[in-house]
This record gives sequence, structure tokens and C-alpha cells, in this order.
Amino acid sequence: MRRGLIILLLVTCSAVANAQIGRGYFTNNEDRKFYGGIVAGFNFSALNGDVYSGYRKVGLNIGPTVYVKLLPKLLASLDLLYTQKGCRGVRVLESYYSGQFIESYRVNLNYYEVPLVLHYLLDDKWNIGVGAAYGGLISSKEDAYTDQPFTFNPSTTAFRTEDISYVLDASMQFYKGWFVNMRYQHSISTIRDAQNIPYYFSNGATKQTNVMFSLRLIRLIP
Repeated sequence: MRRGLIILLLVTCSAVANAQIGRGYFTNNEDRKFYGGIVAGFNFSALNGDVYSGYRKVGLNIGPTVYVKLLPKLLASLDLLYTQKGCRGVRVLESYYSGQFIESYRVNLNYYEVPLVLHYLLDDKWNIGVGAAYGGLISSKEDAYTDQPFTFNPSTTAFRTEDISYVLDASMQFYKGWFVNMRYQHSISTIRDAQNIPYYFSNGATKQTNVMFSLRLIRLIP
């Protein structure tokens, strides 16, 4: 996963260096209405409502995408994604039983997701977008290491099977049909009922939400 992240960051740097090549993919095809392609990249995610900070969970964000030109400067996109969310938490604590120790907490949430985004073309290279996404939970896993044995009972700590979120989006074309995409996404409603949230890892929070940044490459088929 880390090797793939490094490769993606290197490609992104190369994209910025070559940003003037092949500009105007949407504006140079005035009669074309539909564009299909593939999205691939990484999520950097966290859970709002736990006791940790930082976007430490790295996961995949991959799937097909379709763009539709509605007006000369307005497009809509629809993706069908496999996306990995969750959190990674680490704290250094003192224990009466064992002294200083490192506590760790991990949540892995795998979704299929369908984002619908409206994009505005700022120029022949940049576009920005806003939209919403529906996610269906495929699988979940939660575990922790503390000074005392701790296990999670899926029947009492279950996550909701749906996640609806808003999306903020920006893309830059760096070659013909190739785009670097940056996306911010935040759940609109809680992803876990209040009675299912483990108190120790939330300090009594009554709501948990997915929040993430994504860095992706988009390849649209000519």
C-alpha cells in the first residue's frame, strides 16, 4: 500500500510538471456529450467521534466513471467505486497495571459507493465540483490493543449499512484524457447508532462520521 502511494505521488508531481500538455479535453470536444473512464487512487480517512486525530487510515478508491456534458462549462459525473474508509489511532498512555504503553485502535470499513458530482469548468485545464455520494457497507472490522483485554462484539458495535456524504471535488488535466483529482468527503449522518459506539474509544460521543481526503488519477477514454 505504501509503495502504491509513493508511485501515485510521483505521478502527481510529474503531472504538475507537465500541466500544459494536452489542455482542453472537454472544451476541445464541443460536440461530444459522454466521456467514460477509470478512477484509481487512495483515501486518507478518519472517524469523527473517536478520541484520535489525523487522517491515518490509507485505503483504495477505484472504479469506473462517466462524465456527461450538460452545458459548455457544466458537467456531471457518476462513479461506481470500491472505497476503503475507517481510522487508525495511536496514543501513549499510563497504566496502573503495566506502566506506560502504546494503545492502538483500527477500524476498516469497505464500501461500494456511487458519487454524483456537478463540475464547473474554470478554464481548459481546471474544474471544480460539488455533489453527494451514497455508500453501501460491504464489510467492517474493528480491533484494538490496550493494557486490558478488549474485544468487540459485532452485534453490539455494528455500523450502519449505508453512508450518505457530501463531496467537494477539484481536477486538473495534465495530458489528453488524464486528470489529477482531489476530493474531500464527509458523512451527512452518523455511520453508527449511539448505543453501538464503544465508549472507551469515543469519550461518550453520540455520533460518528466518515471524513476523508482522496488523491486519484482519472483516465477518460478518447
